[in-house]
Amino acid sequence: MSFKSKLVKVLMALFIIGALVAFIGTNLAKPRILVLHSYDLDYSWVRDVNVGLNRVLRGKPYNVRWHYMDTKRNPSNDFRERAGLLARRIIGDWKPDLIIAVDDDAQKYAVMYYAVTPSEAKKLAKKPVQIVFVGLNGEPKPYGYDLAMNATGILERKQWTAVKNLIGDAVRPRVPAGREVRIAYVGDSSGSVKEDTKFIDSFDWSPYKLVRSKLVSTYDEWKAEVARANNEADVLLTTNYRRIQETAADAKRMVEPADLVKWTEDNTPKIPVIGTNGFYVEDGGMIAIATSPFEQGEVGARMAVDILDRGRDPKTIPVQSTQEFIVYMRADRVRQNNFPVPRVYESFARAMNNYYGEEP
Repeated sequence: MSFKSKLVKVLMALFIIGALVAFIGTNLAKPRILVLHSYDLDYSWVRDVNVGLNRVLRGKPYNVRWHYMDTKRNPSNDFRERAGLLARRIIGDWKPDLIIAVDDDAQKYAVMYYAVTPSEAKKLAKKPVQIVFVGLNGEPKPYGYDLAMNATGILERKQWTAVKNLIGDAVRPRVPAGREVRIAYVGDSSGSVKEDTKFIDSFDWSPYKLVRSKLVSTYDEWKAEVARANNEADVLLTTNYRRIQETAADAKRMVEPADLVKWTEDNTPKIPVIGTNGFYVEDGGMIAIATSPFEQGEVGARMAVDILDRGRDPKTIPVQSTQEFIVYMRADRVRQNNFPVPRVYESFARAMNNYYGEEP
């Protein structure tokens, strides 16, 4: 091999090595974002939050890593503790500049341990990881975010006013004149539902009346509550039902959501059932007025950009709350239940591609 050929090969190798070093250096210099989800990608809420996040983050010069704790399908406390330890190990090893923590379990079992007060920050050798919480059903205080200088985010709040408006538009006409509309509510006993229930119980439902509000753990308890609602109320509301055990003896085996929704719809011939999550309709339910997961993701991502690109301190970014809602409808159930939904709800559902069960 000639000297010239050897020189060309050496120069090519040096060029490749230099390019790799530059590439690695550039990527190491990019701000790191860890998106930490409480649940899993099979959950439509998670997928749609990700859509909102990606609308803002896609194309940004960040290293983004995604991790799913999967606590919805594995509700035992032991599993959640282990999932939290794994998430904290990832945070310690990867050292993100910012964490976008989605839903309450991510806060409770992992991210709350990184909340830092101003006095604590003075004792740290380096800047703490920045925190943006998304989909928080409860309040920031239990996680220390109210006093933290490195945390802000958006609260997830069910849009009860929109639900109340739907009751006025579609349930009130079915109730005899002069009698108040009676509302019943049932959900599972998961932590996020317990937080939601505080708001439904304190909400001003007048001129209607909340006559029953119950959280249950087993399928038999669920069926009993639905039966009571069918006889004692004019409408049944539900938030989440994915942690309903098949039996009291087996805390790990959950009722299939689609089976539970079908049974509920089939066994409420007297009253309509209104969900407050889009997956209620995806699982076979008639109608849902849901918090927008897209809004949650977009708002959280914009906060992250403000912190990383514009140098804003999280504490100077006000905590926001849900402003938007989305309508989901299933046409065959609406017809079957003879539910007089105003056309605007159908149009809204169609516009968002959330209209299901239409005959071909």
